[in-house]
Amino acid sequence: MNKKSTKPGRSRKIFTGLIIVLIFAFIFTSCGSGKKYATENSAPQYAAGSKASYDVAPQEAPMPYPADVDSSSGEAGFGSNDGSTIQTTSLSGNIMNQRKMIMDGNVSIETLHFDDSIAALDQLVNDFGGFAEVRNVRGKSKYSYSLRTANYVIRIPAESFDLVMKNMGTIGNVLELNSKGTDITDTYYDTQTRIKTLKVQEETLLDILSKAEKLEDVITLEKRISEVRYEIESLENTIKNYDRLVAFSRITIFIQEVDDDTKTKPEPKTLGERISGSFKNSLEEFKAGFEDFLVWLAGSWISIILVVLVILILVISYKSRKRKARRKADKSAAVKSDEEKTDNS
Repeated sequence: MNKKSTKPGRSRKIFTGLIIVLIFAFIFTSCGSGKKYATENSAPQYAAGSKASYDVAPQEAPMPYPADVDSSSGEAGFGSNDGSTIQTTSLSGNIMNQRKMIMDGNVSIETLHFDDSIAALDQLVNDFGGFAEVRNVRGKSKYSYSLRTANYVIRIPAESFDLVMKNMGTIGNVLELNSKGTDITDTYYDTQTRIKTLKVQEETLLDILSKAEKLEDVITLEKRISEVRYEIESLENTIKNYDRLVAFSRITIFIQEVDDDTKTKPEPKTLGERISGSFKNSLEEFKAGFEDFLVWLAGSWISIILVVLVILILVISYKSRKRKARRKADKSAAVKSDEEKTDNS
């Protein structure tokens, strides 16, 4: 009996011990995580404090847009007058406002009134201060039924690009309109930086040249100076070309004369409308084809008569030969028949 009574007591002690162990484990775990949390939160403050203490320590590399920075205002420079702070907010905004974008547009237009559309396009270009870089108009000849087309490449001030694209509907029925922009900001300012570097190099070479005494050194320096100047001139021409492309956007326009405007032909919705539309289109196509045939016939009647005469001559000649051959065959058959009768008698 005593042994049996001791078993429940031992079980309770073991169970109580396990609970105590779990409680202490939970407490230690909580303390460890709190210490970790405190360490993580204190680390950024320490880093910030150290950065503030060494604010004039090594700075970041200069941004590749020196031309956009107004250092005289003190707002977008790499340091204030006291030399202790670096301001970047105004610099970023200034750069974003002066991005170099080359805009291109493509427009396809159809028109019932070709001459009016060409006049409207010329007027639109003049109103927005642009100019036509390419003009190519193809008209119909005296004996041709084909309609006219025009290809234009115009240059428009960049600030008016979107407005001109929106006004393309005043020229005719717009079938296609799209635009794209090419960002050359990095290339543009990298080129400017390269020019400045080369000019500094040129000044250095000129200074060395003024102090050179040996003829070999003079010749070598002059050759290098010529190369640097040529490279500067080439890069400056590149910058000028970039400025021109950025300042004046390009729009390529194709205009086609049509007999019937596409927008006047809404797509039929019901089966009856579709059948009716198909029947009308068939009649129109037959009418247009018949008219084309009459025009062709009127312009080619001499050739047609000559062809008909040649065919008649060939047919008559063929029939005449056929008759002669038939008569000859009949005569031969008659002679043969007479000979057979004579032999039988």
